[in-house]
Amino acid sequence: MSLLIVVLAAFACFALVFLIKQRQFSQPAIRLPYQLKQPFFSPSERAQLELLEQAVGGEFRILTKVRLADVVEVTAIPRRSTWYHATNRISAASFDFLLCDRQQLAPVCAVEIEEASEANAFLDELCEAIGLPLVRLTPRTAGSFDQVRAAIEQALARCPTTRS
Repeated sequence: MSLLIVVLAAFACFALVFLIKQRQFSQPAIRLPYQLKQPFFSPSERAQLELLEQAVGGEFRILTKVRLADVVEVTAIPRRSTWYHATNRISAASFDFLLCDRQQLAPVCAVEIEEASEANAFLDELCEAIGLPLVRLTPRTAGSFDQVRAAIEQALARCPTTRS
């Protein structure tokens, strides 16, 4: 008889915990703990986008915060572990800005607001390997209309296959 009481008590405790957890999970703040990021662009990102639109907006469509994995695909690799490693390297990284052809929306040039360094050398190598010009602007040069336009034109001149 005492064993039955212990089993019933354990079952009651389990049921009570289960119901409490279900009630907690059904609250939207716990079930979906997300909210719209405000603001989407930092003031410096917004200023840079506006400058890019003035410099090349009539010629290209400008996309922002584009994941590398949405632009670059991993080629066939015989070993699964190597494929996963290559995919992981591009899955979380993104281009600050991507200039695309207005009609086909094909990527034409990537723009990064960051000086070249050892930490971001992979992006330089990747863009060179896939034939996508990469313009690196320092925070100092990123604010100059003439320097931005000249850097983009210079990058596109080095890789004429990206222009239609």
